[in-house]
Amino acid sequence: MSDDKPHAKEYFVGSDLSERYAKYRPKLPVEHVKKIVSRLGRRPEFWLDVGCGPGTSTQQIVGHADKILGVDVSQTQVDVANNTLKQESLSFVQGSCEKLPAEDCSVDVITVVQAVHYFDLPAFFKEVDRVLKPGGVLGLVSFSIGPSCVDSPTMKQASDSIRDLFIQSVLPEQAKLLSESYKNMALPYPDRQDDQVAMVTTWSLQDYLELCMTFSQVNNKIRALGLSVEEGYGYVTEILKGAGMTEEDMKSVYTWSQPAVLVSASKPKV
Repeated sequence: MSDDKPHAKEYFVGSDLSERYAKYRPKLPVEHVKKIVSRLGRRPEFWLDVGCGPGTSTQQIVGHADKILGVDVSQTQVDVANNTLKQESLSFVQGSCEKLPAEDCSVDVITVVQAVHYFDLPAFFKEVDRVLKPGGVLGLVSFSIGPSCVDSPTMKQASDSIRDLFIQSVLPEQAKLLSESYKNMALPYPDRQDDQVAMVTTWSLQDYLELCMTFSQVNNKIRALGLSVEEGYGYVTEILKGAGMTEEDMKSVYTWSQPAVLVSASKPKV
């Protein structure tokens, strides 16, 4: 598939990557789930989470909607989600953002968490308008491009080096959307709202390396270099050392902060 249609490409392949993704990727904040429900004004009957991966964020919706369906282009990710997340209201299917698995005007909420920058936006928004009920809510969540270390200038510089690698590996329009947290993305409906939650966590360097290894572009670069997964860890570690990390730095635990930005809009009721 050509680069002008990155939405149709399976970016995350392999069960090991899916499991790492599920463990280390940030989850949809419950605050954003509640904000979306508040915008809708009632309990959703049908919530569609597109680009769901292994269900890392989809599981956060459980208890807030009657029926939740996660959709992802990767069958591997869908299989991991179905095998690990067992909730009566929750299910996962393989599918495309260009052909959502829902009837016309049947969905109350559609969310996309850290994935819409891969989509063909005109095609996706056309599908959103087809399946959303009047008054239904579209919510797009971005975690920007990786977390930032807040208590070590050396580690911040090192992690920024990984972030730069990530940015350089994506298509320019994708990088722009990510770095701006969808700030200038045109939505299909006019009543746009932007909300932000600061996510703070404590991680060792190993945890951060595990997160880096979930970035599809980092994995693609490692494959392009002909490296194994274990060699890939070494590759990322050398980038960190090159940015000034000492052996002592690499044994320490750090505090990380990452914004979770929710961009939402409602389909007109009339």
